[in-house]
Amino acid sequence: MSMPHIVHPWSTPLSSFAEVQPIPAPRVAVAAQPEAGPIASALFAAGFITSALAIAEGSADDDVRALAEQWRQTIASDVALADIIERGAGAVLPSVAVRDDGAPRFVLRVTDADVVAELVAREHGDEGVAAELRLFLDEALVNGDRYIDAAPGAGFAALTAATGAAAVSVIVLCDDAAHCAAIEDSARWSDASEQVTAREASALVAVNFAPAMPGASTILHVGSAAAVAPLLTGVREALERREIGAVAWRCGRTDDTGRDVESLQIAAAVLGVFGFQHFALAQGADGIELVSADAMANNEMIFSLEPSFLARFAG
Repeated sequence: MSMPHIVHPWSTPLSSFAEVQPIPAPRVAVAAQPEAGPIASALFAAGFITSALAIAEGSADDDVRALAEQWRQTIASDVALADIIERGAGAVLPSVAVRDDGAPRFVLRVTDADVVAELVAREHGDEGVAAELRLFLDEALVNGDRYIDAAPGAGFAALTAATGAAAVSVIVLCDDAAHCAAIEDSARWSDASEQVTAREASALVAVNFAPAMPGASTILHVGSAAAVAPLLTGVREALERREIGAVAWRCGRTDDTGRDVESLQIAAAVLGVFGFQHFALAQGADGIELVSADAMANNEMIFSLEPSFLARFAG
């Protein structure tokens, strides 16, 4: 069983794993008003948005009205994004996750033309969003926590952490000065500058892991399994002090049928020395659940949790 991608649109409420579920695209059933769904869809596709909404909202069919609400959220998101662009942000990519007012939860400043197509496909493609890390951050982070991303890419996970319900600090370790600038721009236009610090660094050097308040902790994303041992060597003292409560990493695949078992075993052994237990996310009967990594043969994203951090999910 593998963790499914979550198909656009993705607007996940900040709640417990048991309540977080993929939001399916509404099924347009038009028994009550046979013409409402197709005509509204055609009007919307042609750009007659107000007329499409008028038809759909007036329908007696619950599914057609649900489609209208989906359109309304899309329009609200587009208006909010246009406002950001007009304020001088330039080329920005909106997240598929939205706030209660319909605005994008965050935006990414895109400065490299070579990666535009990749980023658009990753966030808005038909196959949906690979959201395990982002879902975990929304659920796991509490006030005073710190999220450190040593493999941030464009910053999807870092900005998810910075714009969540919890008041946290985010440290992003970047490849170079240009990468730092792009992350900082994205944070600024996402109203998250105070939460995000971008550093030009390839290792966890001089990073303070101490929690900001009692009960708080640090979640560390290291990227690939191969990076686990090298990166954690430099933070041994923080691990021994139990300042790092969770380490997220990706073990990769050897083929289409399962994980790279060797990389999984090496990384898990390194973390196991410090008492970490290893989990993956799975789609259960009641929503998204934490499941022992050993029971999930296909999931690449692994969450290694220190026992006191794991207690957050008890019950």
